[in-house]
Amino acid sequence: MSIIPIKTINIKGKAERLVADHQSTRTAYNKEPISTPEIYLTLTGFEGDTVVHTKYHGGNDKAICCYNADRFTYWNETLNLDLQSGAFGENLTLTGDNALEENVFIGDRYELGEAVVEVSEPRGPCYIIGIRHNLKQFPVLCQETGFTGFYLRTIKPGKVNVTDKLVKIYSHPAKISVMDINRIRYHDNKNKAWLEKLVALQELTAEWREKFQVLLNKLK
Repeated sequence: MSIIPIKTINIKGKAERLVADHQSTRTAYNKEPISTPEIYLTLTGFEGDTVVHTKYHGGNDKAICCYNADRFTYWNETLNLDLQSGAFGENLTLTGDNALEENVFIGDRYELGEAVVEVSEPRGPCYIIGIRHNLKQFPVLCQETGFTGFYLRTIKPGKVNVTDKLVKIYSHPAKISVMDINRIRYHDNKNKAWLEKLVALQELTAEWREKFQVLLNKLK
């Protein structure tokens, strides 16, 4: 049985303005660990959490944003940062090898307390990461390394306790990892065989499948 420990569950109740040297924006990116023993997961996210840029975040396919705290060491050493839970705007700060992008597979399902969730897509690093840490190039560095984190869609809503873990209950037969997808999108986007695989992967969000279809069409 594959289990992913959860370091913290993070939400942000109200939006605020984040200001960097190069840009500013209104966002609820600065999510903080919850202080209650439990929280309810709806079809579109945790109760009490705010999503400002709804075109790119939130909704069922992106109900939960996840990032592995084990990656913080790399970023801290590379960029001289001091990252803590919520540093990537994630709702779940995870730990352990089972939460690394190369070990998380699209379509895999997990129990999360009373809820059931499914891996839906890699997190597409956006400009707000750069604003939050005053490093304009940060999103591109996430893309280049593949250390992006990932999203979960809610299959079954339910209560989640702060002591709960992600417990795998189904492994998708395709075994296509978040890192596989990042590799194709950011480093190997003319790989026809892989593009065809990703377009056909129904559990991958329509948004990402459409991106890969566009790339595939260019090769025809």
